[in-house]
Amino acid sequence: MPLSSVQTYDIEKALIGNRKIDAIKLYREATGCSLVEAKDEIETMLTSLKTRKPRHFKDIGVQAEPEQTKPTSKKKTFLVTFFLVDTIIFTGLIYYFLLRDQDSADKPSSLANQAAQVIQQIKPESQTQGRPKSISLPNSVAVDSYTERLNPDDNFDSLYLSKINSSSYINRKSSGNSSSFDSSEIERKIKTARSQLAQLRVPPTNSSLTLIEMSAAPVSLDGIINSEEWQDATAIVLDEENQTTLYFKTDGEWLFIACDAPSEKSQGGYDQLRVYFHAGLNPNLVNERIHIGKGAGVTSIRQTTFRWQGDPPKNDNERWKKYAINDWGLYNYAYGSSSMSSGNRQYEAAIHIGEAGLHSKVPFTVYAEVETDPLKDEKGKFVERQYLGELGNERNPVWMVF
Repeated sequence: MPLSSVQTYDIEKALIGNRKIDAIKLYREATGCSLVEAKDEIETMLTSLKTRKPRHFKDIGVQAEPEQTKPTSKKKTFLVTFFLVDTIIFTGLIYYFLLRDQDSADKPSSLANQAAQVIQQIKPESQTQGRPKSISLPNSVAVDSYTERLNPDDNFDSLYLSKINSSSYINRKSSGNSSSFDSSEIERKIKTARSQLAQLRVPPTNSSLTLIEMSAAPVSLDGIINSEEWQDATAIVLDEENQTTLYFKTDGEWLFIACDAPSEKSQGGYDQLRVYFHAGLNPNLVNERIHIGKGAGVTSIRQTTFRWQGDPPKNDNERWKKYAINDWGLYNYAYGSSSMSSGNRQYEAAIHIGEAGLHSKVPFTVYAEVETDPLKDEKGKFVERQYLGELGNERNPVWMVF
């Protein structure tokens, strides 16, 4: 009997929580199979889960199995000890279920071995659903449209506090234009201060850097990935099972991002690519990010830990006065689109490097999420967000450089 999405969710939660016995029990209750079959299936699920979602196992010390090597005497002692402990656990499972048991597991495959091959497997553009209109980038972007001269005592925190306490900001947030682009002088100063912080950033010791390739090949921002546009990009497989792949490249002025989600074949539902920058740059700056949904356009947001400084709100529906402040309409020079023209969901985007506060030869943080329809129970009630792939996370972003 196949597992429902909710049953799979419960079992994976048990495995992520290092509760393998509970996971085996849940599997048996869901399928009615024997203990032997349940344990085999749970081992397979755990191996797959470690490969698909390794971030969940870092904190509890669970990692994918290393390649086998000839054991030294110390390793032999460890293996004997491990065998004895495993035998005790094995015996406990027999006692727990009053049945015999056996052990088996499959070796996880590597994402790294596939990353270099994915770019060769990009689908040629399909004309079955028509080609969406391409978005044109501006021929030039004036530096003073996103920068402003700073005073000696200006910094990101002081500037942001000044902004959220100003009458113009209060009026803007209370109006219907709260998500429109903010072109104010104070926001240009904030971008300048953030950019200066980013220019001085140094990654942690022993951090590995992902190099974003330079490219002169133009990109047609229409939500259709083809090999001519992205064959020289840096390709990263986010999810081996779903073959979700993220692409980065730059021409020195624009950062181009694409995502191919082969398993997303439904026109409806909640499809979204989110790419986050500047995580950990400043204690009060959580991240800056772009969202690309099911059509043309990019949403840009700055998430902060700043809270409303003024009098208590008169209108309880004004959430921005009760919680940490997020500013929408962050980037004026961010463009993108997505489509199903190739038979599955694909995304393309471009952000201006200068406005985003990124610098050549200076490492910066990135993490990303490719979201699909949420998990729902039998009654259609929301259970949890679901993802087709993730790159890093807020606490453990990926360090990139171009």
